[in-house]
Amino acid sequence: MNARTARLAKLLNQAEAWLPIYLERTGGLSREKKGIRPSELFFFFALVAPLKPARIVESGRARAQSTLVLSRLFPKARIVSLEADSRSPDVALAAERLRGCENVECLFGDSLRLLPELVQVGDVVLIDGPKDFRALKLAFRLLAGGKPTAVFAHDLWRGSPARKFVDRYLPAALLSDDRQWVERYATLDFKKPLPPFESSGRHWAYGATLGCFEKQAANYGRCLLQCSAAQGADRLRETARKILGRPPTVRPKDFEPQLGS
Repeated sequence: MNARTARLAKLLNQAEAWLPIYLERTGGLSREKKGIRPSELFFFFALVAPLKPARIVESGRARAQSTLVLSRLFPKARIVSLEADSRSPDVALAAERLRGCENVECLFGDSLRLLPELVQVGDVVLIDGPKDFRALKLAFRLLAGGKPTAVFAHDLWRGSPARKFVDRYLPAALLSDDRQWVERYATLDFKKPLPPFESSGRHWAYGATLGCFEKQAANYGRCLLQCSAAQGADRLRETARKILGRPPTVRPKDFEPQLGS
């Protein structure tokens, strides 16, 4: 049994005990069609709840759907939410949604610059902006500093360059599109069950995917260097594609099922 399989087995065992609490605390909340899925937020909750963090730091608030859920899921924790664009029309919507959430602190600024200064020892971090290699590099930078207990990165689409990097260099990392997790908890996202994996070639495109990177689970300083090299190589490939006039690669997110369908 490899490290990811063993960790996933432990997560699946503990998740069932946390599911009633998740459903109770999130019942009746409004839901956006975009953003982090309920099954992904439950993935986060099942991993983080046993840690009892004093603070959760979120990067990428947008309309505050996830921020609101985090506030309800962790009522005793301080939720520090960082958003880049203070002039976005989403700001007013987020403020309205978070009205009455006394454990939420909303900040504005560049996550790449501010998160390394903001994160404290024992924090759990959720990155939903920036994306792709930039998100991974930020996660590894934070973890290499030794402060956060775990860092989660969203939008690690299966087949994307950033996801291929994770699969190659961090094989023990837990991912919310793991087959066993999806088979058990996709019902949190959809009004009707998804088809069996064996009957749908596109089923593996399910979900934007949340990745969990835990403290001391890897040499994150080395991962940061490897990630920078992989990002550079991906940029060269993309430049060559444009020069040669080749069409962009169709990635799994183009086939993502619609929430509630």
